[in-house]
Amino acid sequence: MKNQRRLKLGGLLGVVVLGLIGLLVMTGASRPTQSTTTIRIGILRVPNDVTAARQRGDLQRAARQRGYRIKYYTFDSGVDANKALLANSVDLATMGDTNAVVAMAAKIPVNLVWVNDVVGSNEQLVVRRQLGIQRPQDLVGKTIATPFASTSHYSLMMYLKAHHLLGKVHLMDMQTTEIVAAWRRGDIDGAYTWEPSLSNLTHAQTLTDSQALANAGYLTANVTLATTQFQRQHPQALRMVLDVLGQMHDLKQTHPGEINRTTGKFLDLTAQQAQTQIGTSRWVRADEMPRFMTHQFTRQFNTACQFMGQQQTLNSRPNYRDCQRFIDARYCTGGE
Repeated sequence: MKNQRRLKLGGLLGVVVLGLIGLLVMTGASRPTQSTTTIRIGILRVPNDVTAARQRGDLQRAARQRGYRIKYYTFDSGVDANKALLANSVDLATMGDTNAVVAMAAKIPVNLVWVNDVVGSNEQLVVRRQLGIQRPQDLVGKTIATPFASTSHYSLMMYLKAHHLLGKVHLMDMQTTEIVAAWRRGDIDGAYTWEPSLSNLTHAQTLTDSQALANAGYLTANVTLATTQFQRQHPQALRMVLDVLGQMHDLKQTHPGEINRTTGKFLDLTAQQAQTQIGTSRWVRADEMPRFMTHQFTRQFNTACQFMGQQQTLNSRPNYRDCQRFIDARYCTGGE
C-alpha cells in the first residue's frame, strides 16, 4: 500500500507548490495563445452543478448558440487540475478551495470565479465504532487518514486545532480508494473523507462533518478557477458558463429531485445514491453568489490561506487583499 509513512502537514503541499512554480518558470513566457472556440473544462466525477448541466445538455446548447463547443477533461484531484491550468491545457477547472489557495500562492495565472458548492455532510470524520470513542480527546494516539491538500484535510486540521489535538494524532495521507482498503484491513482508526468512499467505511461512527465545521467558522467549498487568458479573450463565454451553472443552483432549490436524477444518471448512480453523495452541501443561489463570494467566502478563504501559511504549506503568504483580488465575482449572474 502506498503512503505508509506518516507525513507532516506540509509535506505534500510543499512538493506540489515547488513543482508548480518550476513548471511556471519553464512555461509561462512561451505559452502559445489559444484562438480556439472550444471551452475546455476540467471536472471531477462528482454529482455537482457541472455534472447536472452536462447531463441535461444545457451547457452544450448554450455554447452552441454562441458559436462555442464544450470539451471536458476529468481529473482525479485538484492537484492535477492545477497542473492543467498552469500548462494552459484547460480554461476552467473545479477543485476544492484548499487547492485554489495553493494556486493563488503559486501565482498560477487564474482567478476563482465560482463556488460550485459549500461542503456539508458529504465529508465526515468517522472512527471505528468498536473503539468506543466518545469525545475528541479519545483520538490521542489514534491513526486518521485523509487525502492531503484536500478540503477534508483542512477540515480535519481545524477540528484537531479546535480541540488542542494538533500533533497528538497520527495523520496518514491516502487517496479515497486507499482509505477504504486500509479501513477494511484494520490499518487505520478513522478517516476524514467524502462520498462515495465514506459510505464504504462500515461500522463507522461520525464525530463531525464539514457542515458542523462550517457552522463553527471553518467553511470549505468546491470552486471553479478560470485562466486569466480565457477571461481576457472570452469573457462572454465565461459568463455564459456561469449563468448555466447558476441555473442548476436555482433548480436545486426548486426541484432537488431533478438534480439527484440527472447527476445520478450521468454517474451511473440511483437518484438516492446521488442525493447521499450531495448530502447537505449548499448550492448558493445564483442571485446571491456575487455577494457570497466577495464577503463570507472571501473571509473563509483567507482563514484557510493564513492557516496553511502558518503550517508552512505554501511558498508565499498571501494576505486578505490578495484573496480579494484572486476571487473574481464579475462574471456571475448579477455580478458587476
